[in-house]
Amino acid sequence: QGLCALGYESVTSQICSLEKDSISTNDTFLSRDLKEVRTLSMIAAGLGGKLLSAIFRCLCFDYRHYSGGMPDLLLARAVYEDNENPTHTFIDRLVDLGDWIGEAFDSEELQKRRINELAKCLIDRDDEFLGCSKTSDSMTSSSRQRQKRGNQRNKIQSEKKEQSDEDIQNNPLPPKLSLDHNGRKIKVQCMFVEVKSANDRLDGRQEDWLNVLDRHGSARVCKFGSN
Repeated sequence: QGLCALGYESVTSQICSLEKDSISTNDTFLSRDLKEVRTLSMIAAGLGGKLLSAIFRCLCFDYRHYSGGMPDLLLARAVYEDNENPTHTFIDRLVDLGDWIGEAFDSEELQKRRINELAKCLIDRDDEFLGCSKTSDSMTSSSRQRQKRGNQRNKIQSEKKEQSDEDIQNNPLPPKLSLDHNGRKIKVQCMFVEVKSANDRLDGRQEDWLNVLDRHGSARVCKFGSN
């Protein structure tokens, strides 16, 4: 529970500092953390203090080496610690993350994100309609197309910065995450997974990370074959 509170306070303290100094920020990372602060709290609780400190120690010791090679996936699940009904299976003990965490696990939020992603694919794409522009003939020079794409990218980046500033200022802080739900205590479990094909091998940095992560937590290699 202490790690849950620590992750929450880390994000909220940055926001309070900005509000206190009346600083306007375009920090997209802080905006994302604000939207996923309960998820980050859950992951911190699942990893545990020993594993988190081991990860930070590696990055501080040799950032050039450990800046790459982290496993591909981080799997997380939450289970009720108590078993109210002996006939319940392990599946029955799994916590509905959408109901407990909300945020990106909520079905409505997932649908909203899908719609936003589809909208981004359709905005200002007239220069790639059937291989030519919808507003000009097919003889438009490549330089003009590149300039137009550059202007579109700059516009999107500007909109993202303005949106992140608005999110930080207007979004209310979600409640702290508590490791209980419906009156039952919850335990969070996390596992790092490196995915490899049958003919692929681990490099040195990947092996180092897997050794560190598995010593203080749980890490595995998942290999799949061509069949």
